[in-house]
Amino acid sequence: MLWSEASELLMSWGYWGIVAGLVALVAIFFVSMELLYSNVKGSLRAPGDRTDEPVESAGEAPPSGRYAA
Repeated sequence: MLWSEASELLMSWGYWGIVAGLVALVAIFFVSMELLYSNVKGSLRAPGDRTDEPVESAGEAPPSGRYAA
């Protein structure tokens, strides 16, 4: 009788599987965000690389010769 009462208080194996799956999904989410945004702090480019310089000057016409409305 004691075993049946204890098993009723515990969650069934199906619920433990759902909980474990949700915990795994949350863990994978945080690990992937860490991997994706780990390069934001330190870039792979050399310090001498200039990325803020414009490629084309602003006075030149676009290659197709058309302008946006």
